[in-house]
Amino acid sequence: MSKTKTKRARRELKRDASRKIANHQKAAIAAARTSKKPSAPRSKKHKQTDDPGPTAAATTKPHVQASQRHQIPFGTYDHILLIGEGDFSFTRSLVTEHACANVTATSFDTYEQVRTKYPTFAQTHDELSALTPPVPFYHGIDATKLGSFKTLRPAEEREGGWDTIAFMFPHTGGLSTDVNRQVRANQALLVGFFNSCLSSHKGRSFLRDGGKVLVCLFEGEPYTLWNVRDLARHAGLKVVESYKFEWEDYPGYAHVRTLGAIEGAGAWKGEDRRARMYVFEKVEEKKREDDKKGKGKKRARNESDSDSDDG
Repeated sequence: MSKTKTKRARRELKRDASRKIANHQKAAIAAARTSKKPSAPRSKKHKQTDDPGPTAAATTKPHVQASQRHQIPFGTYDHILLIGEGDFSFTRSLVTEHACANVTATSFDTYEQVRTKYPTFAQTHDELSALTPPVPFYHGIDATKLGSFKTLRPAEEREGGWDTIAFMFPHTGGLSTDVNRQVRANQALLVGFFNSCLSSHKGRSFLRDGGKVLVCLFEGEPYTLWNVRDLARHAGLKVVESYKFEWEDYPGYAHVRTLGAIEGAGAWKGEDRRARMYVFEKVEEKKREDDKKGKGKKRARNESDSDSDDG
């Protein structure tokens, strides 16, 4: 058998295995739900961001018909890496509500810090760890140094790198009350994250060519001041699109504060604020190099024209 046919056969086996995993998880989740006794509906516990309060853009969003909703950017069989999770409710929503079979979840906080900050984490962790196979959890992961963590580097089963890397509502926390300092700190976080997604180790790319990087942010200031599109573009990512983030598309997901759910309470709910999902794509290495050369030649021509005009 030729090498091409062998690789194709291996890919087909991996896809079959992923389908079996997804079907098994669906069955396990359905069985768990039917075995539970019906209970009175519970009110959602909404969490807050690190901002002092909502801005003019923090208004309740109108109802959007299902036909107008943007397609969820997480494939059932995609290898998905989630960065900077808080209470891991987004992880749970992808796995249990959308049957994503290959999700790996990480947090910047240590395991003990997550348990202390977010009381709901223990139940989520137990539920997702009980699946077959269990959802991998990794803690103490720096979003700006992803390639340095051996457990996250591309393995044989995700040859070519991750399919999707998502960072939901990145924020450095309340480091300062000065808006400019906060903006610079969060821009540095995003730049480091984008560069980390484009890193490689021993010839293996962390994110595959054509792979997606997703960042979700609230609308309005100070988030618009971060200029996330420009930051991604300068890092070498292609800006694909942005669209309104619909909270209802992810049942069970609740926004939580970087400081934790225990430290204080606010008068507004993160889920009532408008947010946008930004989609970026990794272009092939050769195309990136060609683009850089093209920009360099154009810059040189412009400088040459400028010199001749001055003369």
